[in-house]
Amino acid sequence: MRYFWLLIVAFALLQTEPLCVDAAYARSAKVSQQKDKQQLARKKRKSLASYRAKKHEMRGRASKERPRRSAQRPDDHWIEHAKQGQLAGKASWYGTGFHGGPTASGLRYDMYSFTAAHRTLPIGTVVKVTRQDSGKSVMVCVTDRGPFVQGRIIDLSYAAADQIGLRKKGVGDVNLEVVCNPDGRPLKEKQAFFVQYTAAKGKEKAGPYKDFADACAMQEALRQAHPEATVILDQVSANGR
Repeated sequence: MRYFWLLIVAFALLQTEPLCVDAAYARSAKVSQQKDKQQLARKKRKSLASYRAKKHEMRGRASKERPRRSAQRPDDHWIEHAKQGQLAGKASWYGTGFHGGPTASGLRYDMYSFTAAHRTLPIGTVVKVTRQDSGKSVMVCVTDRGPFVQGRIIDLSYAAADQIGLRKKGVGDVNLEVVCNPDGRPLKEKQAFFVQYTAAKGKEKAGPYKDFADACAMQEALRQAHPEATVILDQVSANGR
């Protein structure tokens, strides 16, 4: 009987030993994982500190080597450059393939509106475009970037190109004159926008409008009955007209 109980105790010990081994292995694996995480965290902190130090060093070096900037913004430079009448080149136009597409201004391109694309003039700038051969002119608002063809200075909308007779020719030499800043108001205080159209008694003007957008809205309304209606810039008289 004594041997019987000894066998039972030995059998029980054999059953519990694997459990103890498994528990010890699990504890050892957990400790190893924790050590690996701590080591990885130390490497990350060290790498981040090294990156920050290098970035700080590069910034300091760049600030020493960087030339001193002018207080004038690039936009101001191009506005002043354009005011002096120094902008001239070839104009082209873009139409159906881009109609309804996005522009740099965030607006959808409307080929029937009086807009244009220019590489450097600020978005919202109003430009008077005049053909060098015929003297025909049109005012457009810069809403997009381009043209990206060498030798061309501005890309007109279909409507603008049609007004100065450039639609069929496609490309023509023009002069550019900036007439207002990006806020849409004339550069000269005593000037304003008018919409000129032909009536029974001759040429008539609607206006004045301080904002180019307001003048364009009136032009769009008048073009239903007067397709030749165009936005012009003129002096405001003493009576406000």
